[in-house]
Amino acid sequence: MCLALVFAMAGFSAYWSLQPVLQPAWRMNNASAGWLSGAFFGGYVVAVPFLTAITDRVDARNVFILGAVLSAAALIGLAILATGFWSALPWRVIAGTGMAGCYMPGLKMLTDRLPQKAPRVRAVAFYTACFSGGTALSYAVAGVALEWFGWRGAFLFTAAGPVLAVIVLSILVARQEPEPAEDVRSHVLDFRPVLRSRKTMSFIVGYAGHGAELFALRSWVVPFLVFCLGAGGEFALNATLLAALTSLVAVASSIAGAELALRVGRVRLITWVMLGTFLLSTVVGFSSLLPFAVAAFLCLAYSAAIQADSAALTAGAVNTSPAGHRGATLALHSTLGFSGSLFAPPLVGAVLDHAAPLGGTTAWGLAFLSMGSMALLGFLVFMLLRRRLARAASAQ
Repeated sequence: MCLALVFAMAGFSAYWSLQPVLQPAWRMNNASAGWLSGAFFGGYVVAVPFLTAITDRVDARNVFILGAVLSAAALIGLAILATGFWSALPWRVIAGTGMAGCYMPGLKMLTDRLPQKAPRVRAVAFYTACFSGGTALSYAVAGVALEWFGWRGAFLFTAAGPVLAVIVLSILVARQEPEPAEDVRSHVLDFRPVLRSRKTMSFIVGYAGHGAELFALRSWVVPFLVFCLGAGGEFALNATLLAALTSLVAVASSIAGAELALRVGRVRLITWVMLGTFLLSTVVGFSSLLPFAVAAFLCLAYSAAIQADSAALTAGAVNTSPAGHRGATLALHSTLGFSGSLFAPPLVGAVLDHAAPLGGTTAWGLAFLSMGSMALLGFLVFMLLRRRLARAASAQ
């Protein structure tokens, strides 16, 4: 499943890697470029409730295959038909729909086939960490393909990844029917059992803040690194490879964070991480005046810090989900978790546009501060729900 996910995500970061080239070619300002990034998550958020919740009734393996096919089609469409913002927009939405069919349905497929407790918790950590691995591979592959084939060829080249994912899945993962629910739902999108679980909802809301910050960073890290290097085509490949490295460190961070959560507790870890990433965000964006090695290291540290609580948040939602409603839980987890990602990239782009008269360093500093504020807001709501849950438990 981890291998299939990495292949399915071959085109996930392609737009972000190619953005320094696409932005002038498609005559987009920062806000428009951000909206095109957010459109991916718009497609994801619209499709993920159904595509994940339906896995409580059908084998998630079939949903994953559908998602991979849509991902490949979107990349081919971008390569052949996209000429600007509006012509690229529907293909970005389709790409998000494809990822909605792969990521959380893949996690449901994995957890359906594993026992409870530690094996499942660790499997969730490895799988969610491979999301960052797939992101890193996509940055690197798209960056190298850009040098070889141009931006159209880069989109087309990455389309092979989802096809490989279907082949891997067909060979290595057997079919399996989902477990029956303890109660009968009127329809597949009935999320009431999940919404009634305050413990589950606290992790889902925390994940929303985490996701907004994470994908704001991944949408803008390549342009930021290009700015730090001294913008120019010759630096684009270096920036994409460094962006890939920021995602690779997130793999180790996610796994290590999951293990640490088993020892210190999920809530404590989430508290440390979300407050820590906010503090880091206040530093990273203003680092463009420092030597490039320092700015790159701070980006690596920021990416690692953001990802440290990813597995803890997702495992918390999975392990507290009502029996027979794991698919619905992951659907809501993904819907709310990625809803912020729809608005986060254009918000950062708008900050960059409006702060441009203050100078590039100040504009990027404020942009990164806006990223950290997203996690801080998610943390505050997370703690509010936990305190209400604690008060309710003590009243009983």
